[in-house]
Amino acid sequence: MTTTAILHSYLFAASAHDWDTALGLFTDDFQLTLLPASAGHPAQTKSQFVKTLEGSVKKWFAPGALQHTVNEVYETKSEGTIIAHVNSDGTSKLGTPWHNEYMLIVEVQGNKIRRITEFMDSGFMKGFVDAEAKATKA
Repeated sequence: MTTTAILHSYLFAASAHDWDTALGLFTDDFQLTLLPASAGHPAQTKSQFVKTLEGSVKKWFAPGALQHTVNEVYETKSEGTIIAHVNSDGTSKLGTPWHNEYMLIVEVQGNKIRRITEFMDSGFMKGFVDAEAKATKA
């Protein structure tokens, strides 16, 4: 399976809340790094990242409500590593629109993801979290 196909499989599994499949796509030493560093997110291991997914994606979205579009994929000189420009769109359980954009550096070892470095739209995330908090209080 190509690195791009593995990325698509992961995004589909996460959107469907299929955590077993998502976990199965990660190496034992998987690591996620969220950037920019100014957002203050420490690197996460596989088990920490799955808890984050369950606590955010599962909390905010019904299974299948979040759709990902891989806009562009760039091969790198490092074998098994790609850079992908991804958008995700949907509506939260509380009705808050979600339109986020990412640049992902995905490193694959064998047929599993060893590392994801994710640059996210931290401004959007802050606005979304604030809107969710406001909707919860309403």
